[in-house]
Amino acid sequence: MAKHFVNGIPNVGEGHGPDEEVLSPDCAHAVFEICEKYGIMSSDGAVDLDATRHGILSVLDGKIPARHKQEYDSKKDKVADIILHSRYSNLFSLLRHHLSEESYLKIVRNQILVDVQGEDLLFQIFTSNILQRNVGEEAPFFEFIQRVCSECRETNGCPVAIKPGCGGFGIRNFLTLFLSIEVSKAMLEVSQAKAAGDVDRQTFAQGMVGTFTDQLNESNPILTAISDAMTVEGSLKTQLNRAMAENDDDTVCILRNKLEKASEAKRVGNSKLMGCSKKYKEMMRALRENS
Repeated sequence: MAKHFVNGIPNVGEGHGPDEEVLSPDCAHAVFEICEKYGIMSSDGAVDLDATRHGILSVLDGKIPARHKQEYDSKKDKVADIILHSRYSNLFSLLRHHLSEESYLKIVRNQILVDVQGEDLLFQIFTSNILQRNVGEEAPFFEFIQRVCSECRETNGCPVAIKPGCGGFGIRNFLTLFLSIEVSKAMLEVSQAKAAGDVDRQTFAQGMVGTFTDQLNESNPILTAISDAMTVEGSLKTQLNRAMAENDDDTVCILRNKLEKASEAKRVGNSKLMGCSKKYKEMMRALRENS
């Protein structure tokens, strides 16, 4: 758990991959316990969205045990980076530097779904049920979509121009929504089990959190590859139609070859996604059978 908290979160500094240890397991565990005890994060590992670097370091500087102080002092800036970054680490692994920290935190606070296709972004949010006659009955809801392209800038410092249809159609959000809900439910289960003193139930729930999170992280690059292939495919189809209208046979031949490669990349991506889903389905089955 401690290692997952400190080292399983993507690091924001250069030279540290997600599997590279920042702290030893014992020191990481001490940091984890202090953060939980003093409200920097909840018992399920969710970091307070209002946490600040100054606040985190003030607590840790004063509470880290003497036996860990030398190691902690040499890495404390990195530790603070990782704790703060964990507030939106899953989003960052998908969108990287498309958005500012302020925008990331707004997305998390408002529980907005985000997708990326090429350089474009798509935001989605849903209302609660409306026009519901009785509690528990099915009822419609509204979905709001905002295509904002990205917050990237041109080399001259000006924002990237918004183009028609930016944002795509959110192909990854069906899976992301499901996994996000399952992670949230499992995190709640961790908190409830811990409060009840049920160690076995807590361990099982924490295993679910880890498994769903790993599936989310492994699926994202596959979904990105599919999305990128779809973006290329759509662009090539537009170019192909133009070339055909202009009777440009040479260009038509070139574009058809490129289109076939893009379509094949999409097929490969879909196959990988099916394999990933099957892998984690089997892992969840094993987790339940061993609990």
